[in-house]
This record gives sequence, structure tokens and C-alpha cells, in this order.
Amino acid sequence: MKTIALVGGIGSGKSTIAHMFAELGAGIINLDDVGHFVLTTPGVKYDIARTFGANVFDERGEVVRSRLAAAAFDTPEHTEWLNAITHPVIMQECRRRIGELGQLHDMVVVEVTTGVESKRDVRWADALVAVVAPACVRMERACARGDQSTVDVSRRIALQKTDAQLAAIADFTIDNGSDLESAQAEVKRVYDAVMAQ
Repeated sequence: MKTIALVGGIGSGKSTIAHMFAELGAGIINLDDVGHFVLTTPGVKYDIARTFGANVFDERGEVVRSRLAAAAFDTPEHTEWLNAITHPVIMQECRRRIGELGQLHDMVVVEVTTGVESKRDVRWADALVAVVAPACVRMERACARGDQSTVDVSRRIALQKTDAQLAAIADFTIDNGSDLESAQAEVKRVYDAVMAQ
């Protein structure tokens, strides 16, 4: 079984590319989904409350992701704090899910959302694949989701690695800034290359 860590900034189209890998037979793990799950766990909720305050919770004691994003992505230091709280728990759950999917698929693709500074951060992966797209395309896609303002998206883009920085650490780069057919061809090329390793 082969494992790919799929990275890219907000609005780069990681989920679209992951879906293309799924069409080729890969199992998919979205670390955003895993992250949402861990935000419901008592230990993580406690650490978030201690670090970011009660205002990031609703009246039922659940994390309001938009409030947490506003608090955590306003400075690089706050982003590091959130990553320190959630990353270990997310990776533990991710490893568990990789094990499950690895029994059903020849490849597992993990959409990684944050925290990849080098290949060392994804030692568990056979390949690191960067999804890139022009900043204007990324902004348009991210704002179209409707859950974040243009200001919030701009702030997150500014805090993330650039496409050039991601491409420099990746084993493969997929350009997702133009048509779907081109992206599908690149996904197939990467899939075949990783499976041949």
C-alpha cells in the first residue's frame, strides 16, 4: 500500500484532486474532517479554551470553527499554538484511519491542511504531492464557499506557504489552476509514478 500526503494552500483544490485520486481507486482521508472530529474531543476542547478563551465556543460547549479560525489565524504565533494543540491528536487519528483504509485500497491519499514544513513532517507518506493554483483562483474558490470573509481568506493565504515553497519540498506538483482534464492527466501521472515506486 502506498500513501500520499497531498498539500496545498486554501482554495488550491486539494479536495478536487483527492477526488480524482479516488476515481483511480485510492482511499481518501481529509485532515480537515479529522481536525473537525478532534475538536469534539474533551482534551482538545480543554486546551483550546485555555489557550483561546471561551468565546470560541457556542452555548453547548462546542467549538465554533469560524471563531476559532479568527482567533488562531490572526498571527503566526496563534497558528502555532493551535497546531501544537491539535496536530498530535490529528496525526494519531490519521494513522488509525490509514491503517483501516490500507486494508481496502492499494493507495491512501491524505489531504494535509497545515503544518508541512518539509518531508520530515510527513515521514509516514511515500510521496509528498503539492497542489498549486494562482492566488486569484485560490481566493475566488475559498470565498465561494461562503464560510469565510475575503479578509479572513487573505490572512490565511498570507500565513501559508507559497506554491513555490510547497513545490520546492514536494516529490510531485499538480497544477490545478486551469482545466480539469489537465489536472486529471497530472493526477494519473502521479498515481502511476507512486504505485511504481
